Amino acid sequence: MFEKLLGRDINDPMKNLLQITLGFAFLTSILFAAPTNREITLETKKINEAVHWTPEKIEVTPGETVKFIVKHDLEGGFDFHGFFIPVLNVTEQVDRHKPKTVVVSIPSKLKPGEYPIGCQFHPKHVRALLIVKEAPKTK
Repeated sequence: MFEKLLGRDINDPMKNLLQITLGFAFLTSILFAAPTNREITLETKKINEAVHWTPEKIEVTPGETVKFIVKHDLEGGFDFHGFFIPVLNVTEQVDRHKPKTVVVSIPSKLKPGEYPIGCQFHPKHVRALLIVKEAPKTK
């Protein structure tokens, strides 16, 4: 009777153990999965003849992980730009038409404030701002 209800042979201990183990592994992966990264796309834009990283302001909170997708698709001018966030020790080169993925954990001890996002190769380019908000209060 129970065999039909459960849809399995309850007398096969190896099969039962395998099903329990797989079920436990599935539940564990759901309960303890790493938080997903927040994805932010930054692109070079030409505004009034100056190159900018856009969006111009990016808000983050200490302790979160951010996945930056950095793109340089401007035609003409430089074949590459820098992606530079000194406070996070990020220094990358972004080549034209070759998006760069940069995953960064925002340090939990990083103080709230505004930090520059720039181009280490072309310092005259207009910087964006990384705005660090206060970490949420833990109870």
